[in-house]
Amino acid sequence: MIDALRNSSAHVFVDSVQMPVLSSDDAHHLSRVLRLRDGESVSCSDGNGSWVLCTWDDGEVIVAGDVIAEPAPMPALTVAIAPVKGDRTDLVMEKVVEIGIDHIIILSPVERSVVRWGANKVPQVMDRYARIVRSAAMQSRRVYLPTISGPVSLANVTGQGVAFAEPGGTAPADAVTTLVIGPEGGFSPQEVSQASALADLGPSILRAETAAIVGAARMVAHWRR
Repeated sequence: MIDALRNSSAHVFVDSVQMPVLSSDDAHHLSRVLRLRDGESVSCSDGNGSWVLCTWDDGEVIVAGDVIAEPAPMPALTVAIAPVKGDRTDLVMEKVVEIGIDHIIILSPVERSVVRWGANKVPQVMDRYARIVRSAAMQSRRVYLPTISGPVSLANVTGQGVAFAEPGGTAPADAVTTLVIGPEGGFSPQEVSQASALADLGPSILRAETAAIVGAARMVAHWRR
């Protein structure tokens, strides 16, 4: 972590790092929630790797340094999850972003899914997830804003580097860049049989949300160390 980012009083995403302008929500958060004082540092990022250190001044951010462009983390790391009951999916969104995951896929209902949204509710839920991702990326000082997509059919989560989290899996760490997590009760035997690779997350039986967080941490520890 770059010291200037770590030590900034707040971190926000803006459309332009050359001329950063806060959204009304971010301006309110910094002034009314964080209660920043004039002169405190605020790091601003465009979400695509460029960022600049600014100074908080009467509700605005004033550029106080050079624009810095960070290289994109490689490889991009993805977690695909089947939503679970209550607000536990919100927790997963927050924690995998803080850990360092680059992309999140929300799966369409699988065989054992408990959560099944009506079509009219999908945009509302995905919008909430996107807000959670953005907030977590600000908290953890990410300069690349993680992306989120979905709902996506399990059959479409395929390709090199994709592995389903499943006890007894043998996929080595350097072969997994997309980890697919099942719902409460896990994937059905038929779904497991369709996976190109399986990744084991340890000897314990993990709840779905715990598996997502553990799997994300393992991928980031392997690829970003």
